[in-house]
Formats: sequence, C-alpha cells, structure tokens
Amino acid sequence: MLVDTRTTACRITLSGAIHEDTVRRMHGAMQHIEAARCTQRLLQLETGAAQVGSAITLGAMLRNRRFDTLVPAGRVCDTPCLLVFAAGIQRTLAHGAQPAQLAITQLPPDADFGQRSCRSEPNAAQQLTLARYLNAMLPEPTSSTVLRLVLAADCNGSARLGPEQALALGLATSTAARR
Repeated sequence: MLVDTRTTACRITLSGAIHEDTVRRMHGAMQHIEAARCTQRLLQLETGAAQVGSAITLGAMLRNRRFDTLVPAGRVCDTPCLLVFAAGIQRTLAHGAQPAQLAITQLPPDADFGQRSCRSEPNAAQQLTLARYLNAMLPEPTSSTVLRLVLAADCNGSARLGPEQALALGLATSTAARR
C-alpha cells in the first residue's frame, strides 16, 4: 500500500490481496490522509485475491470517507475488487492500450463449506448482505444488475466489462484515466 499526500489530491495505491490485515493497514493510511487535509481522495486498485468480507468492509470505509476509486489501464478487477471499486463516489476505469476491466467472477467459496462448487452458493444471509451493500453503493438498477451477474457467475470463466460497458451499466462514472 502506497500513500501519496504530496498534493491536496491524495492517493492510496492498493496492491496485492485484500484481507483483514489490509483493512487494518487501510485504516492507518486513511488517518494519514485525513491528517494531510486532502481535498480529493483516491484509491487506486491494483489488487489480486481478496476476501469478500474484507472487500465489503474496505468499501464501506471508502464510502464513509468519500473516496473515489480507479482501476488503472491494463488491470483486471475481479468480483471482490469490484465490491471495493463500487464504493467510490467517482468510479473510473482507465483507457489505454489495454483498458481496465471489471471481471464478474464466481464468489470465493465460504471456508465453512467442505466442497467446492462451480457455482457461487452464498446462503440467504450472505446474499442479503451483498444486496444491501450494493444497494448502498450503487444506484438502481445498477445494484440489482450487478448482484444478478455476481450470483450467476460460475467457474467456467468470467464476464468482463470494459470501460464503456461499465459506464453504460452505471458501475463506472468515468472512463478517463486520472493522474
């Protein structure tokens, strides 16, 4: 995690996995940005594997502190990363030679389940949590569409949304790269 507060447009670049320790470190990074009195706050997502619960917690932290989110060109942001991306006030997918993409992937299986299934199989409580989270982060009908896509995802590949598709869906608010 890199924090840049050299200007009033502050940026946190998040690389690697999203898990409980990431949430703890992000809390410290956000306190650092608040102390720097940043007028603009941006989280740049360059993440890999993620835990859904930690992604939802991180997203709620971002929304409460009015962060924007950015997936840079050449990056693919899978479902847990997408949950963090959705929390941005302004949500940007960057263009480039290889534009940023959102990949609607199968939800990682719950650690309590012994078998792995090709389909996402969240229980009713998990589905409700996901629906509430998406409703809080995204406007309708975007939140319902994203929920439906996530719940339908399986292990046979992922639906990918480029900048234009994400903008048309309402998941992205901008397709221009931020600097």
